[in-house]
Amino acid sequence: MKKLVFLTMLLCIMLLSTSALQQGGASISSIDSLRTVFNIVKNDSVKARAALLLTNKLMFDRKDTAAATSYLGAAQKLCVTKPYLKALYTYYSASHIFMTAGETDECLQLYKQAAEMLEKFKTKEAYEFWVKAWWNYAMIIDHKDDRKGMVRIQIDKIIPAAIKQRDYNQAAKSYQTIGFAFKEIGDQEKGIYYFKKGLELYEKYLLSKERHAISLLNLAREYVESRELNLAKSYLLKSEQILDTLKESVAHLNYGETASMYYCAKNDFTKALEVVEKALKIAERLNMPYEIGMMHYQKFNIYFSLEKYELALKELKIVMRDMPYDMTSNMQQFAKDLSDTYAKLKDYPNAYKWLGKHVAIKDSLAQAAYKSEIAGLETKFRTAEKNEKIMRLEFEQKQTVLQQKNQRLYNYILGIFSLVLLLLLGLSVYLYRQHRKRSQRDMELLAKQQELQVTKALLEGEELERHRVARDLHDGLGGHLTAMRLQISSEGNLPVLAGIKSQLDQMISDVRLIAHNMMPENLSRSGLLVALEDLCTSMQHGAVAIELQCNCLSKAIAENMQVNIYRIIQELINNAIRHGNADQIIVQCLQNEQGFLIGVDDNGEGFDVEAVVEANGGMGLKNVQMRVEYLNGKMNILSQPGVGTSVNIEINV
Repeated sequence: MKKLVFLTMLLCIMLLSTSALQQGGASISSIDSLRTVFNIVKNDSVKARAALLLTNKLMFDRKDTAAATSYLGAAQKLCVTKPYLKALYTYYSASHIFMTAGETDECLQLYKQAAEMLEKFKTKEAYEFWVKAWWNYAMIIDHKDDRKGMVRIQIDKIIPAAIKQRDYNQAAKSYQTIGFAFKEIGDQEKGIYYFKKGLELYEKYLLSKERHAISLLNLAREYVESRELNLAKSYLLKSEQILDTLKESVAHLNYGETASMYYCAKNDFTKALEVVEKALKIAERLNMPYEIGMMHYQKFNIYFSLEKYELALKELKIVMRDMPYDMTSNMQQFAKDLSDTYAKLKDYPNAYKWLGKHVAIKDSLAQAAYKSEIAGLETKFRTAEKNEKIMRLEFEQKQTVLQQKNQRLYNYILGIFSLVLLLLLGLSVYLYRQHRKRSQRDMELLAKQQELQVTKALLEGEELERHRVARDLHDGLGGHLTAMRLQISSEGNLPVLAGIKSQLDQMISDVRLIAHNMMPENLSRSGLLVALEDLCTSMQHGAVAIELQCNCLSKAIAENMQVNIYRIIQELINNAIRHGNADQIIVQCLQNEQGFLIGVDDNGEGFDVEAVVEANGGMGLKNVQMRVEYLNGKMNILSQPGVGTSVNIEINV
């Protein structure tokens, strides 16, 4: 009976966990239910989860800081001996600090610590909290003007993990976030590139229709702002097709604002006003005050462009009434808009009044920045003054110690002389050992160079032999088979000959395929990128899907290096298919100032890397390692049985 009660409580806490993490509002009964679980259940793990969820709900739903802090303290005691629950506690602690103190350094470090702790666990829930932790960390450093760091976390951590977990919604969301980051710094080209990367995932995997529509509208807005209106229109039309299948949502409001901007750019203000009015009605039905204000502000811009300044003034007053215009940046803009509108209406006293407010707000911002700068200088001065005092005390202490040493110097002179002799002897021994180590290093370096020369000779010999065998197959055996095919074709269409023709056609095709794999002609003719595309296409068969992602590949890479890169990727794909039984393979190639990066990820059976390395590896891995060492590169293999394989290679080019 006790076991049944425990399982019932556990089911209850799991259901409550789901709603608590994903719903914005909570009923009183859900909080009371969590309190009941916390008070009744004896299992520490269940009590800890209930306490963490109560912390979250009391902060977000009731703003009850004292109660939330109390439950967080209770959770800390219950989680201390359980690594996974301790990681969850760290995450919730960061969220608690965020709600009570904002984006502090402590909040930032706790999110990072939670992510690092959760990385050890391979469950779906652990992955979801891991993503949230890194996402929150990235957003905070972005707000602290470290946009580069935010983008690096998205690219290096969140996106690869999301793709590996097949969480394409998260990957697409991250791509869109990176696009906005580049847009903010004025790099429209890269912004559009990452918007399109996110859009590719929405179109390929049929994810959230609403987010799909918003990604299309993001691109439409970019092209409106760059005055490429034909492209903007194409994305607007695609978004309309999706929105027609959805209920009213934020995406419809996004469409109203973007389409209005498009029609304004085309000077079709009647149509612009029509789509804004439609979006405004949707925002009112959805009871979204901020979005209602944004639609009224868009109407203000339209009426101002139409020189209907009375109507523009009316819309702006609605915006100031309903939106959080008391925020300094908003109020500064609204004051400027009011001043301009009153000036157009020839109401110069009000125009002057609001212009004064605009200037005052601008000056207050500058003064705040100045005060902040002065405070920073003062802090630096006090710190320097404190350091100077510490240095002076340290100097005085050193002087005292030196005087004491001088007083004892005469008594210890014989001992010092003996110590010098010992030091000289020790130095001699040290120099001798250093000489031996240096000689050993030189010998190891010489052996390494000889090994590289042997590797180079082996690889060059292997490629020459591949060339020779490929030519012999293509020109010799292939030529003979082709001649036989032509000779048989000249004998007529006898039933017996039909089967022989078919077999000869298959043999000719096989010979050509073998010759191509041994030395693909398009590698020297069209370059590495085309050769890799052909390789991935030719190796796809049945249920096996290979995705190639290449970026910034230079055509100036030496031909010998291109051949080795091609062979490395060819061998890794072969291993994934033959030994890993993978059906999803992602090949990534990136060239930058630091070198050439290769990544091959698969969802195959995986293997124990240490066991394979101790067993001296397979022939395939040996060949790859030999080529990587020849190219003076580094290789890292991440794999476990049942979770796929990830191979990352860095090569200096």
